[in-house]
Amino acid sequence: MKPAILILCFMIGGLLPGNASAEERIIEGEVSITGQHLNMEGEKAKFNEYRDIRDGFTGDFYLRYEKDNYHMDAQGRDVGRRDQSYELSGGKWGSFRYEFGYDRIPHNFTTGARSFYTGVGGNDLTYTAHPPSTDFRTWNTFDYSVDRKNFNGGIELTMIKPFYVGVSVAREERNGIYPIGSAATSAGGIALELPTPINYQTDYLRLEAGYNKKPFSLQFSYLCGQFTNDNSSLNFRNPGTDNTAATTDSFTMPPDNDYYKFDFKGALRLPWNSKLNAALGFSRTEAARNLFDSYTYDVTAATSNIGVQGRRGITLNDYVFNGKLDTQKYDFNLTSNPLYFLDGKVFYRYYKTDNKSDLITTTDSAVTPSTFDNSSELFDYSNYRWGAELGFRLPWSLYLRGNYTRNHIERHREDIPENDDDIYRIRLSWSGVEVLVVRLEYERLNRKADFHVPPGSPAIENYIRRWDGAPKEQDSYKASVDFIPLENLTFTVEYKYRYVDYTDTIVGLQKLKGNEWHLDADYLIAKRVRLFGYFDYEYYKLDQFQRQFTSDANANPALPPTASAFNWTVTETNHNYAYGAGTDIYVVPNKLTLKLQFSYINSTGFADYSYLLGANPLPADRTQDNIDIDNMDEYSLRHFLAKATYQATKSFSFSVGYAHEKYVYNDAQYNGYQYVPATAGSNGAYLTGAYQDPNYRVNFYFANVAYHF
Repeated sequence: MKPAILILCFMIGGLLPGNASAEERIIEGEVSITGQHLNMEGEKAKFNEYRDIRDGFTGDFYLRYEKDNYHMDAQGRDVGRRDQSYELSGGKWGSFRYEFGYDRIPHNFTTGARSFYTGVGGNDLTYTAHPPSTDFRTWNTFDYSVDRKNFNGGIELTMIKPFYVGVSVAREERNGIYPIGSAATSAGGIALELPTPINYQTDYLRLEAGYNKKPFSLQFSYLCGQFTNDNSSLNFRNPGTDNTAATTDSFTMPPDNDYYKFDFKGALRLPWNSKLNAALGFSRTEAARNLFDSYTYDVTAATSNIGVQGRRGITLNDYVFNGKLDTQKYDFNLTSNPLYFLDGKVFYRYYKTDNKSDLITTTDSAVTPSTFDNSSELFDYSNYRWGAELGFRLPWSLYLRGNYTRNHIERHREDIPENDDDIYRIRLSWSGVEVLVVRLEYERLNRKADFHVPPGSPAIENYIRRWDGAPKEQDSYKASVDFIPLENLTFTVEYKYRYVDYTDTIVGLQKLKGNEWHLDADYLIAKRVRLFGYFDYEYYKLDQFQRQFTSDANANPALPPTASAFNWTVTETNHNYAYGAGTDIYVVPNKLTLKLQFSYINSTGFADYSYLLGANPLPADRTQDNIDIDNMDEYSLRHFLAKATYQATKSFSFSVGYAHEKYVYNDAQYNGYQYVPATAGSNGAYLTGAYQDPNYRVNFYFANVAYHF
């Protein structure tokens, strides 16, 4: 990263005026260096999921420069680390402004993952002896991690007032390895976890021009982007059958694509303290992808038995798929405050996608029907949203605000192609005394759905209502209180309740209920000790009704239960709570400060299953109790910090500190993790250890010296 730092220094030097005297300019800033040491047990990838805390040194800096109308700010954080960032901005008031930046963000998933494949990190995965070894200790090791780098820069010219123009560029690079799942074709069906290479690059160019002078403003912009992926396919030898190394499967990766967007924004000031805002936009995304002329399948001598893996040829009307998606957006808002006690808003928003991608027809003589196409996969979506809002200032320091929103959705979807939402919201606040503010809010949502049974679908589709579009009635209540009984004491309490009833659902999610509590407090005692703390609690409950069946004939949930065709329910509950407390002790004001802080987060999940079998017995070894899941996505995170800061002089300060962090995860799906959970070649899987055992415990020591000038 040294070249990047040098480039930034040259940029700063080149942008500073060279003829400024000490009396005419202001230069101030801060430079700090931090040394760190960790004692760690467990999964360091989870500890450093989006950061880079490790042994060694890092630093921060900040620089501010002003001379006459010219100004400049530069800063860097976590210099030399995988989560470092740099920013440079400035300009001359009334003439121009500029901005440049670089930041790097890691996303760490798992360290020490394993795979029997060679070539991990590339797009060709293979192995030697077939079937691959089930002794994972002999497999290759690697890390699941994706590194993201962002570069951006731009300049805007404003000296031609009331007009302005601007240009900016940006690049994002993503590199690493990410786990994806694939089904390996075989007699029993094997699941594969594949280490997939990530080598993405996205480049953007934005041009902007505008006019800003009362009573109106206009802005036009053009954005073009290009996404490139070094790996169009992930090729892997399939361990699901007794195939040869020459037979491989392919997993399609994101294709290269181009994007451009035109935007217009305008605002017009009107009489009666009113303003009209408008935004119009159009965008297009295009991509091309070469299609395979065959797919992997199981060749059999007798159709009832599955034998050696091979490839079956298919006929396509076009072997190149051209994807094209157009998007339109219109947004209009009229706000007004004609009287001191009355304000309001009306709005209309329209959003629509138009999928103009190729229609691909496939012909396969070995199946019936032999010809099919991708028309059902070309998804289109449109959304119309309009409404109004009114606010009233009432006597006794009351403020009442209410609004209504109508939301209409149309989508290319067979079961629920349309939704209509009616949303009503009312809010009341009271601030009659300086030390107390009370807010109350209620929201009602009524959702209607245009439900259709997809043609030729199984009988169960007559009863299923998928929750994302199913009709529902939803009520939400919210209350909050801000209480300031003393000048240096503040309390905030908030409560929210939500209840959702999926009114037309027979099979699927039927009800949802949630409660949330939030409490914050802050107290400064005699300007020497500051105490602060918080407490959050959330409780959610979901009720589902489902059907176990063997054929269309017994798919109806109203039929009497049998041993193989019956209804079952599950009630999922989730409890989340978090609390924290801390203090800042000004041992010697403006000289020595001690900070102590503790926080704790806990989440517990439980799934209560019930088989509605009537007089029929439960399957062997099952009871209504042991089918429950009592550890579903459970975790806890505790953090403690102690830090002392000494301001030696006006320019120098020193800090030392200690932090402890512990994370514990408990989930039925990951407990007892196995790389090969069943015999390979039968029902089973080859896994890589992604996300397994994320627990960690860390003791973290640090020291910092900072110089301010």
